[in-house]
Amino acid sequence: MAPPRQLPALTDDLLDEIFVRIGCPAALTRASAASVAFRRLITDPTFLRRYRTRHRPLLLGFFSYQASEGFHPIEAPHPNAPASRAVASISAVDYLPPNKTNQWFKTNNWHISDIRDGRLLMECDDVDDPFVLLPVYVVCDPLSRTYLMLPPLRPYCGEQILHEVDALFVPCAEKDDETSFRVICTMHYEKNLAVSLFFDSGYGSWTVGKSFSWNALISSNEQESYIRILPRPYYVYGSIYWRVVGMNKLLKLNINAMEFSMVDLPLGHDGPSAIFVEAGEGRLGMFSRTADGKFLNYYCYDSIENEDQRANEWQLKNVIPLHVLDHPRISGASQPYIFLKGNSEVQDSMHTTIYSLDIKTLKIERVNRLSCRSFTGRSYFGFPPWMSPKRI
Repeated sequence: MAPPRQLPALTDDLLDEIFVRIGCPAALTRASAASVAFRRLITDPTFLRRYRTRHRPLLLGFFSYQASEGFHPIEAPHPNAPASRAVASISAVDYLPPNKTNQWFKTNNWHISDIRDGRLLMECDDVDDPFVLLPVYVVCDPLSRTYLMLPPLRPYCGEQILHEVDALFVPCAEKDDETSFRVICTMHYEKNLAVSLFFDSGYGSWTVGKSFSWNALISSNEQESYIRILPRPYYVYGSIYWRVVGMNKLLKLNINAMEFSMVDLPLGHDGPSAIFVEAGEGRLGMFSRTADGKFLNYYCYDSIENEDQRANEWQLKNVIPLHVLDHPRISGASQPYIFLKGNSEVQDSMHTTIYSLDIKTLKIERVNRLSCRSFTGRSYFGFPPWMSPKRI
């Protein structure tokens, strides 16, 4: 009787195609531990780059707004908890440069302005002049514990009174380059003047974009004689949006055209309980909490050329009940989620529960329970440290 035929060994190319389809990084870790050959394939930088391109980054936790308060990992039984704990073990920001001490304001702590593609944009006040507080910005990679100090803003500061400075990441044109990043900084002055600056990691310097006075955007029947904006703008499909105080409007900056415009909000949305997201197909989306805190309204904005249909630009797409939460508040947004915070146990006044809401499916999921009554921070997405590239 002839011996049974042995099956041919899988080639590296076939194994590569199998491994790249494994959706769970934890399962990929176990496969890597199964044999030396598997580990060699899975830890190859080319394979890891391909894997990161194919799969969506994981929600790994939350960084506190004040960097000194640290990173809050996702808790078990959430499937991302093991990877989140690995990030927590190396995410301290003690490698950042020391801050000067401001004897007038004592604002010498780094805090987080934005997070994108695994990088943190952090700022603290420049204390060279106590009466004109310009932020100092640094971009850091918390996993490789490296940072890049951005050039000072002072050479670009005008003579008018500075009301607000905002900075956030914007996507790079070279999407395949995992080490490149861009930052846009907008300085808002008295007399409704805005000056935009761009920082590109490939050039290493700020580039002046465009100065703009938006007095023309204020109609003669507006009660406000100038525009006051709220901090923490939103990046949505190539534009930046700011909430405008008391005007039921958004201020929009189209980055490519470098043009400002106004977007009317639905009536009754001049308060802070709304957040803006990418709703798909290039549309601006808005989640707003009802006054009683029991529902979220989900709107999508469609640009309409006909002025007679202006009232129909915002379409109410869905109403999401929040019966699982106690007095929820919208905490933040990072595609593809928005985040809500609320205490699900009324008797427990010492904890804050964080929930995620998937923008596409509208599914609500508990992701964390923090040992504090009030939490302000930003979500962090990425891959386990061993799978992550150096981003600075």
